[in-house]
Amino acid sequence: MFIFYLLTTLAALPIIAYVLAQKTINKGLILGSSLLILSLCLFMFISKFAFIGSFEKQTLNNKIFDEIYIDSAIPVEYFIQLENILDEDELKNWLVGLIGKSIDLKKLKSAESLVAFSERFFISNNEKLIFYNLYSALRDEKFPKFKNSSFKIDPSSLYPCSIKNGEVTLFIANGPEIPIARKEFKNKDNILLNNLDSVIPGFDLASAYLNQESIEVKIKINCLDDRQTFFMQNTIVINQNTSSNSYIINLNEWFKTPQEL
Repeated sequence: MFIFYLLTTLAALPIIAYVLAQKTINKGLILGSSLLILSLCLFMFISKFAFIGSFEKQTLNNKIFDEIYIDSAIPVEYFIQLENILDEDELKNWLVGLIGKSIDLKKLKSAESLVAFSERFFISNNEKLIFYNLYSALRDEKFPKFKNSSFKIDPSSLYPCSIKNGEVTLFIANGPEIPIARKEFKNKDNILLNNLDSVIPGFDLASAYLNQESIEVKIKINCLDDRQTFFMQNTIVINQNTSSNSYIINLNEWFKTPQEL
């Protein structure tokens, strides 16, 4: 943008010199006409309504969509052009729209190239959530079998007391201390977790099943009668041939949590 202002200033110098000359007539008309023409040039090139810039963006948009419709990886030169002609906010909005459209059209090769290019631009926590949701949508289209992944505590499990309430948390064994699923419950006969129970979109049960990870289960319960608290923790090797797994808790797996003083 600075270069356009500089060129406009340079173009105006001869006009100013001409107007300031003593023998110049109709100075107001010349000055007014010059300012109008220079202002119009600036408007055409750098304003938000600049049709030349809009034409360049539309042309690039059409080129990218041509690649999407044939499900081709987006060429690197198009990504470079995107960064050059769009400001940061525009670029993010374009990428979200392009990725979403690619997924809707099931053009997964194009979507993967756009996702790979986009990740570095989504920095804040809110932006990362947007990106993770886009990644999850792409993964679910690519691996539909795991879209509805779930994990269930079998209703025949044994408990040391009548349950007031509890919480079950799932982790990837030997992985980060970030749950892939977490859920509170009151009914011990209906403890079911799925991808929607994840803390971070995309880091969920489907991710664990796809990568054939073992799952660490942690459950804490509060007793109804004597207000005691029990917990259990165990690592489970999942069945890799299905997107739904279950686990039966034995009575000897429970440990009493020490009462706080």
